[in-house]
Amino acid sequence: RSDLDGKESFCFGLDDKWGPFERDSAALLESCRGDSEDVSKRGAFFDAIDWKSIQQLLLDAGLLKFDVAGHRVHDQERTLAMLVMMVTHDIMKLTPLLPKVGRGKSFNGYKAGEVIGDHDMALSYVLTYHSELLPSFTGLPKAQQESIRFCHCKMDYNMGWLVQAEAPPGALFTNFKKVAISGQAKETDIAFYFVHWFVDLAGA
Repeated sequence: RSDLDGKESFCFGLDDKWGPFERDSAALLESCRGDSEDVSKRGAFFDAIDWKSIQQLLLDAGLLKFDVAGHRVHDQERTLAMLVMMVTHDIMKLTPLLPKVGRGKSFNGYKAGEVIGDHDMALSYVLTYHSELLPSFTGLPKAQQESIRFCHCKMDYNMGWLVQAEAPPGALFTNFKKVAISGQAKETDIAFYFVHWFVDLAGA
């Protein structure tokens, strides 16, 4: 929808009628709790972002595609997979949901009977061994399930650590490099991860 009101919706948000706020409007300022600096930053982002690159990222991730007439359209299965990923990726921040490692198993340094305290690792454990507990996930086509598993369980890369300088290069890229060299990584799935990160950042 970048050729309609998608850019405005992404940067300025939506009102109670699901229409985008107008730039520099009183309604936008009110939605930002009177924070004029927030409004200004939204406008600066709108002006500075490379929208063509964002569109290409969506194409690379398979969320957008071209139909037989050459028009850009959404891939419904891929878009649904992204929605499922976005609503599930942080659920293990709810500590009552954190799983324990099953009997006779170990998982990324956690021993049998131990609660997996890291929320990302906890979700990886559930997706690996108990995905039936997430019906929105198991309802997806197998190919889309594998894309989500790749992003959560196999890629082992945290873009947030990179942009905030929270980890050295070795910790960030060692496993990602191994996965890429081994041929296990599909370019569409890597792009899918970066769409997820970009959208997650926008909603933070």
